[in-house]
Amino acid sequence: MITGIAKIKSLGVYENYTKPTGMQEFGSKNLIYGWNYSGKTTLSRLFAQLESKSQNPDLANCSFTFETSDDAITESNFTETNLIVRVFNSDFVRDNLNFAGQSFKPILLLGKESGDAQKKLDHCEDLSKRTQEKIKVVSKAVSDLELSYAAAKTVAASKIKKNLGLVEAYTATHLNGDIGVLLILEESQLLAEDKLRDDLKLALTPDSERPGAVDRVELVPSIDFLHKEAEVVLAATPSLVSTIKHFEDNPLVEKWVGAGLPLHSKKDECEFCGGNLTEHRLAELQAHFSRDLADHKGKIERLHNLVSEARVSIQLPKEVELNPQFREKFREVSVPLLKVVEIFNQSVDALVQDLQRKIDAPFRSVVITPLPEGLTQTFSDAVTKINVVIDGSNQIASDFTKEKREAIKRVKLHYVQEFVDEQRNAGGEKKLDRFRVNQRRLNRFFEVTQQEANRLRAVISQAQLGREDINQRLVSMMGGDAVQIKVVAEEGREQFRLVRRDGSFAKNLSDGEKTAVAFSYFLTKLKELKPEQFKEAIVYIDDPISSLDANHIFQITATIRDIFFHQEKEGDPWVTNCKQFFVSTHNFEFFHLLREVKPDGPKQARLFLIRRVANKTSTIGDMPNSLAKYSSEYHFLFEVIHQFHIAPDKTNHEVLMLLPNAVRRFVELYTYSRLPGVFKESVDQRAELLFGKERSKRILKVFHYFSHANSIDRLAGNNELIFDVEHAVNDLLSAIQANDSLHWNALVQAVSK
Repeated sequence: MITGIAKIKSLGVYENYTKPTGMQEFGSKNLIYGWNYSGKTTLSRLFAQLESKSQNPDLANCSFTFETSDDAITESNFTETNLIVRVFNSDFVRDNLNFAGQSFKPILLLGKESGDAQKKLDHCEDLSKRTQEKIKVVSKAVSDLELSYAAAKTVAASKIKKNLGLVEAYTATHLNGDIGVLLILEESQLLAEDKLRDDLKLALTPDSERPGAVDRVELVPSIDFLHKEAEVVLAATPSLVSTIKHFEDNPLVEKWVGAGLPLHSKKDECEFCGGNLTEHRLAELQAHFSRDLADHKGKIERLHNLVSEARVSIQLPKEVELNPQFREKFREVSVPLLKVVEIFNQSVDALVQDLQRKIDAPFRSVVITPLPEGLTQTFSDAVTKINVVIDGSNQIASDFTKEKREAIKRVKLHYVQEFVDEQRNAGGEKKLDRFRVNQRRLNRFFEVTQQEANRLRAVISQAQLGREDINQRLVSMMGGDAVQIKVVAEEGREQFRLVRRDGSFAKNLSDGEKTAVAFSYFLTKLKELKPEQFKEAIVYIDDPISSLDANHIFQITATIRDIFFHQEKEGDPWVTNCKQFFVSTHNFEFFHLLREVKPDGPKQARLFLIRRVANKTSTIGDMPNSLAKYSSEYHFLFEVIHQFHIAPDKTNHEVLMLLPNAVRRFVELYTYSRLPGVFKESVDQRAELLFGKERSKRILKVFHYFSHANSIDRLAGNNELIFDVEHAVNDLLSAIQANDSLHWNALVQAVSK
């Protein structure tokens, strides 16, 4: 264990450092606070030589003595020391990391189960190899089936194009698109044989043969009513009082006599035989041929004429006048129509003959010839059917282009459906699906085995283990994976490289990102030490919180506690995991947080202050009570000013070196605490409000001048301003004592204990 540093000479600001008398020894936990340029990093470099056990060229002419629990370590024997030392500082970051996108040294960690992992890896690699061979076989089968299917598509597409007489291109690609349409439609697009025939005819009809419209068949058969009326008339036998029996029995004679009766009006001789025609006989004849009989005969003759006119004459369109797809149907429906017309006319003729017999024998009942059953309905149905064909043809004639396009579409999908059904029935598609399912399954299995193999390689790979550890720390420290470590192979060696979330090499990192990466790298690199080595290690960390915000400072503090300190069980004292732990920092917030990290007992946790006392002179000593007792540097700043104020010798260099920065920083904190609402104003403006215009300028002017130099040379070259420094301090303290007595008394009491 290192118990102290007895001396340092010719090392930067440690021109001739000697350990102050009575200074406490180093403990297991050592916190060193100091402002920038006070010598913290220089001290860390001295510790780094103990780590490397080789001469740092920048430290070649210095001499030093480390006090240890054994023999002292000096510039002459440090290379032989057996101390295990690890140092984090700016030199470590420079020597180990690359923030310009290039690779850098990997951290090599030993896996605990690398032996078992190697056996599992061998098994995974064997599985991967056999799976790859199966994938090749299945992939070739899939490829062969796909080629066969593609060839069948090409043939089918060519056939469809030829059958439809398509002018535009129709290839296997177009067929694929129509197969997709079938999947959307879901229902089969196969056409009935007659529908396919009709659509194909329309599809193949050239525009030059575009059909015109033809007249519909307008026939309304009217025989049922006449037949019913005739049935009544034919059955009727007139019962007239004065009819002559001979005439009733001899209709021809009656007809002959009836026709000649008007020729014998007012005559007494028969025009036929020349015999006498008595008035009695003539009256008898006239009574027979009365008006009632005439009406009876007239009704029959009228009905006879109506029935005779009921004959149908039909003029059908010429077949060639219709669209080709309707011609065959037209022929088909024309035959029954013509036949029913013929039957209808035959029925009309039969009824005419029945009526004629009645005319010839009006006093006899005539049995009517029955109509064929359903004649009128059959007639109407036949007319309807032929008009449906005519209407269909006319519809195409009225919008030929659209109907033809729709017909082509229907026929095309029919052929596509035929192709799909043929392929399905042949079983090729199912077979291809099975192979594809098997192919996907094998690929997934191969991916899983590869992932497992990569995981096992990571277990075996020391660099991969280091990468994973760093990346976990980066996620924790930065709150995400914006920057990660990737292992890359370069010239047969594993190296680290920084990458962004999208996989690109990380360049132009922010200072905060660089700090997080560097410290995560250092903490992980400590794991290269075996547990028993780490337990004996001395770890020195110099300012690991550069450019980090408060949240990340808390995170780093928590990380330090978890790594370097532990408690066996609740209630037990905390102990340090390594032999000794050093942290130096300029950030008082970080310093204060580390003070609370266990162990915090006086025998274990030691607090030190590095301060600049001359141009090339810094000193390391115990932490003043003003800093050790309070959680703010405010008391320390006041103590520096107050010591100067009460010092009998105001030219003491040790006091003067701290004074300018201390006054300027103290005034900043004091004025802001008094006037927090004007945070946008400068310290000069706040001081002017509190101390007055003239006094504030006298206080701050000289300290603005000296605080930016941090050099005894400027003080030495301005001896006349020494008196201004003294007056300015007197003005500052007098103003606080006069205007803020409670604050003044509390400060004096705090630094006097």
